[in-house]
Amino acid sequence: MSITFFLSAGAQNDVRPATITARQLAAFRSFARTRDKLVEQEDDDPLEAGSFEARVCPWSLASICALFDHDEGVIAIVEEAQFRGLNVRFYRDDQTRSISMRVADTPDGSRTVNLVDQTAHHVLDAMRLTDDHRGSIPITELRQILAEPTVRENLHQLDTGMSLDRLDQLADQADTDHDFRLVWG
Repeated sequence: MSITFFLSAGAQNDVRPATITARQLAAFRSFARTRDKLVEQEDDDPLEAGSFEARVCPWSLASICALFDHDEGVIAIVEEAQFRGLNVRFYRDDQTRSISMRVADTPDGSRTVNLVDQTAHHVLDAMRLTDDHRGSIPITELRQILAEPTVRENLHQLDTGMSLDRLDQLADQADTDHDFRLVWG
């Protein structure tokens, strides 16, 4: 088993999801893949996997929305995602078989840190956080924790600093103007 650490901006309910077609999704995937900006695994079939995320911040609003026939709902989603510096999420409703797009809660370009259970629990102990399988803290609290010399030393000794480096990268990726959180689970 493993525990994944990632950044989250929380629920994004400001913009309603947009329904898109399979043709539009395929056009976007092709566009993003040629630019190496898809977040999901390369061999995942998005319609079988059910959902995946993709970056939209690196491109102009017009270039992305043209792929979706300038749909007003898609324009609102992409504009909001770019404004907040977030990814977009595509997902399929199994009952209606429709494909939807929404603003994701993942920051643009952020990475995840996936650790085996034992290492993850040692990391949580070193950071003086609850030794729980799930939890979250504000990004400002993560930065404060990582600034403590004893925490840094404990994390460095844990796995020759690999976890410390990855957590530092997560802390650096989040904009302090938003309510980003470090989430694990």
